[in-house]
Order: sequence, then structure tokens, then C-alpha cells
Amino acid sequence: MTQIRTEESILNEIDSIQRKMMQVMVRLTSVGNPQVSSINLELTQLARNLARLQEDTRVRFATQRERMEALAGVGSVINSSLGLKKVLDEVMDSLIVLMKAERGFLMLKDEKGDFRVQIARDANNQDLTEDVFSISKSIVRQVLERGETVLTTNARTDPRFEQQASVAAYQLLSILCAPLKVKDELIGVIYVDNRAQTGIFSSDELELISMFANQAAVAIDNARLFDGLQASNEELQEAYHATLEGWVRALDLRDKETEGHTKRVTALTEKLARKMGVDENALVHIQRGALLHDIGKMAIPDGILLKPAALSPEERTLIEMHPVYAYEMLTPIRFLSPALDIPYCHHEKWDGTGYPRGLSGDTIPLAARIFAVVDVWDALVSDRPYHKAMKPEDVKRKLREDSGRHFDPQVVDAFLELDDQTLRSVVTIS
Repeated sequence: MTQIRTEESILNEIDSIQRKMMQVMVRLTSVGNPQVSSINLELTQLARNLARLQEDTRVRFATQRERMEALAGVGSVINSSLGLKKVLDEVMDSLIVLMKAERGFLMLKDEKGDFRVQIARDANNQDLTEDVFSISKSIVRQVLERGETVLTTNARTDPRFEQQASVAAYQLLSILCAPLKVKDELIGVIYVDNRAQTGIFSSDELELISMFANQAAVAIDNARLFDGLQASNEELQEAYHATLEGWVRALDLRDKETEGHTKRVTALTEKLARKMGVDENALVHIQRGALLHDIGKMAIPDGILLKPAALSPEERTLIEMHPVYAYEMLTPIRFLSPALDIPYCHHEKWDGTGYPRGLSGDTIPLAARIFAVVDVWDALVSDRPYHKAMKPEDVKRKLREDSGRHFDPQVVDAFLELDDQTLRSVVTIS
């Protein structure tokens, strides 16, 4: 804002001088002296020169403002969490605007130490392919070897490039190629040119280009680190998920009667939660919770868990402890804390008669209320040693009957709105 006020002040001062000169010229014209007429001619020429100076100053200020905005844009990219592709786009487009170039490209050093083109763009922000982007590789090589900026206003007449056939072959005129450095380490180069006009780039802009290149290098380095962390996080998430599935598989192998149950209820719980408007971040935790809903049964002795006969009251009490065991097993694992609702609360009931804590109504976490409906559905439509699979229509009727007692009525309503194809496709998962 201060700079804009300064520019306006200078232009206003020039305008004020022009007006005063016009006033003087009008007064001198009325004198009618031949010598005065000669002076008036000189003043007229001076006024014209002043008008050209005013226009040149206005253009220079506008250009300087554009360049400062481009530099500020790169600075904002540095402080953002954009990925590498977005940063490269921003850097390349900003440089083309900054230098009024026709096209440009950016190279980065890869893990093997080779410099490869990462992006090539034109003034219309369109990506260019290598076959249409012919450049002077010797100029790039010179920048890579010396680590210094190369700038020419007319490559065809520049003695530094008179031996380079590519300059003539590609009809290159204005060329700028600058190194990208982070802590004095060369990480790449930026290149722009113009094949239609000479004098687009001037040597007094070298400091500006140096500032731009320094900011761009930092932005690119930060983006690479960000992408690296993202990739590492994804790998870690995949490892976590594989571990969870390993636990679930071990539980399924232990209890053959419910094999495949976990995979089915996880898939259907995710569909139902999505239908009820649960956001994507929460869905991840719901999926993990569904996978681990019976993990607490690993603490139940085989003699009780796999008992073919009816359970005694004492054995039933022990079985009903498996949500507590799940809570105790999973609580120390920080990344699973948001997924605890289902393993800990999926046997709670809407009317408060469930276990292990006797929660009721909305005090039961939504994830657990959603899962409870799915869990019962899958248990009743699947064959078990102690009962044959019920018809889906009969199970739906039972869910309606238990709505408001065992289940959250809103969850039951949403579940019953799922189409039969969705329900059948999940049942067939093995």
C-alpha cells in the first residue's frame, strides 16, 4: 500500500509540473515576442518529453507491481501445505507472468542425481510435451555446471551462444535460465524464453530473478518434504490396516462359526454410516472399529468361546466382558483411540438394558448404534450351528419390532432404506 501511494505521489508531481508548464506557455504566448516564441517551442518539446517520461514511469511502476505480486505469490506458496505438483504449477506460471515469457520449464534433480524436466508450460498455463518444447541444452548445461544465471536479450547475436546451433535452429531470442538452490545445494533450474521478441529480459532484473529463484527453491523443497511425509504416512496407514486385518483373521480362524462375518459387517457398516452422513474422516475410524468389534473375545478361553452347549450364567457373564477386554487392549494404542466406540459399546441397547455399561439413547456413540443394527442383521441372515439363516424380510420385521428398544429408531429407518441389492452384495462377501 505504501508503494502504491509513493507511485501515485510521483505521477501526481509530474502531472503538476506539466500543468504549471502549460500555464507558463499560455502566458508567454500572449507576450508576442519572437524570442519568447522560440522559448515556447523548447517548452513544448520539454512538455512532450515530460509526457513520455510520465507514461514510461507509469509502465515501469505497473511492471514493478506485477513482479512484486508474483514474488509475493511464490512466498505464499512457500508457507502453504501444497503438494509438489501444485507448487511446480504455481512457480512456473508465476515466472512466465513475471518475465512476460512465451513458455518455460523446470528441472529437478532426482534421487540418482540426474536433472529431469518436471513441468513445461506456456503463457496460457497449458502443459507442453517434450516433443514441442525444443530448447538449447547447452545453456541449461552451463547453468548446471556453473550454478549461475544465464540471461540474454537476443541469443542469436549474443557472442556467448554463437557456436550453439540449437539457438538458431529453435529461433530463440530472449532466454533466461536460473539455478534453484537450497542451502547452496543445486536442486534444479528454471528456464523461460521468447522466440518472437528480443529484449524481453534485461540484465538489471538479475537481482529480481535471484530473489524469485531462491523463494521457488524453498517452496519446492518444502513441497518435496510434504509429499514425502504424505507417502510415509500412507505406507504407515497401510501397515496398520494390514495388522488389523491380521488380528481379525486370527480371530476368524479361531471361531470358524463366524468366519467372514467381520468383513461383511465392516462393509455394510461403512455403507450405512455413509448414508447417514458420517464424514470421511470419521468413516476411517468406524471401519477400524468394525474390524475390531470382537477383538476382546481373544481374552475369552476356548472352552467357553467355542462351547457347543448352552453357557452357564457365570460363562455368559465372562462372555459379556469382551467389550471391556477390547477397551483395555486397544486403549494404549493411540491411533486406535477414535475407533474404540464400536468394540466397547456395540452391545449397548437403546433402552439401557445392554452391556457392559448400560448406556441408553444418545449416550451410546453413533458408530456403535449404527454397527449394532448391522451386526444383528448379519447374524440373523447367516447360517449358524444354533440357527438357520432367516429370510431377509423376517429380519427386517424384527429390526422394526426392536426399534426404540434395542436399536436407535433413526438408524433402523436408514438401514431399511438400503436397497436389497446393497444388502445382498454385502452378504455374499467372504
